Amino acid sequence: MSATDDRRRRLQGNLEGRRSGIQNNLTARQQSMADRLVQTLADNLTERKPPPTLRREEPRGAIAAGRGRVERNYEPERNPGSGGGIASPLEEVNYGSRLYHTNGIPSTDGLFVYPLLSRLLLEDADGAPVEIYLAGTSAPTP
Repeated sequence: MSATDDRRRRLQGNLEGRRSGIQNNLTARQQSMADRLVQTLADNLTERKPPPTLRREEPRGAIAAGRGRVERNYEPERNPGSGGGIASPLEEVNYGSRLYHTNGIPSTDGLFVYPLLSRLLLEDADGAPVEIYLAGTSAPTP
């Protein structure tokens, strides 16, 4: 016999040992998985205790009908006069009551001068007068 035959037999023996070890390992894994599956199925099939429930309340009757009463008037006044601000919308009643500044706004070419408002008289929704004073302009700088 030659050295190559001895070497071949030794390698075949090693391969057979590895093959049987791997086979045993796979069999053990499969058996473990099967055991876990059986245990899971058994756990799911066993009867569990029912979940807790709320205790029953005795039914109560309806509230008897009666006359209601109010301690104070909840409807706001029409015009409280408390200085609560300006009620929208604002309307200009008389266009002739406008006041204008003495100097106006010149056009870009200087041919026209547009009037510039100084004071505007308006009336709010409650009929109260509202005065708006507008600022003038400074001379244009070239």
